[in-house]
Amino acid sequence: MNQDAQEGYWPEDMPDDIVEKRMYAPAPELVKSKLVDPRSAGDALKSAKQVVFCAEWGATQAELAEELLPSVGSGTRVVMLSRVGINRKDKVPFEEQNKPPKKLQEVALGLKLPTGENSGQPGTLDGFGNAEKILTAAAAKQGFSTHIVRSGELRGNGPLLLADLSARLVDNLYDVKYQDLYFKKGDEGQGYTKRLNLAATLLRMATVDSTPPADCAALSVVCEMIDPFGLLGEKTLTEPTGVERRKGYDMAKGKAPAPIADEIIDDLIAAL
Repeated sequence: MNQDAQEGYWPEDMPDDIVEKRMYAPAPELVKSKLVDPRSAGDALKSAKQVVFCAEWGATQAELAEELLPSVGSGTRVVMLSRVGINRKDKVPFEEQNKPPKKLQEVALGLKLPTGENSGQPGTLDGFGNAEKILTAAAAKQGFSTHIVRSGELRGNGPLLLADLSARLVDNLYDVKYQDLYFKKGDEGQGYTKRLNLAATLLRMATVDSTPPADCAALSVVCEMIDPFGLLGEKTLTEPTGVERRKGYDMAKGKAPAPIADEIIDDLIAAL
């Protein structure tokens, strides 16, 4: 990890104490890191009792699964992030979501955007589907337990262009959505998932004493297509966050609701 490389990650107008309130950790510890060679984590996995695979891109998840799962021992609990739509890739809107990513291309001001030629990587749903198959095969061979948590399209601060700015633009309307979760069985449902909700769910599935009853989709906002061809767009099925519930919260100022409680996740999973 190179902390110097992260010097410009936080907005200049956001003091460290606000950063810490938003991210629930001391600012010096909030350093993004990249595992350059996944195989370097193999030795650590041999003694791990809980493992979470949480790559946001399908091709990366499949690569990590193939490289690291052989190091996981029997009795370990493995939780894997996947994506809704992996069994409906020919349906709207998942057909569009599964298009292969484009190569990054440098544009004005030195910015790099995915506007180039086809990258040659599989579509993200294909990638997650491959990762799930690798996980299932490894679990049967090596004797560890698994649980898959499928998300909708991700919302919240993450690896996006101007991510922190985009997060601020929606904070005042949707920050309380960090506490909202709607669970669907398996690959059912369509919608969006807040990253903090997703992180809480993955962690709970890895540490809960009893085995969850089923793989699930975890959504913060549930949607459906208005027509089967996607010509009329989608409609939201879950209610928007009410004004009274939003009062007093502003994540840009560090006034954020607490992450969703484990007890709520347990109740939602048990109700599947």
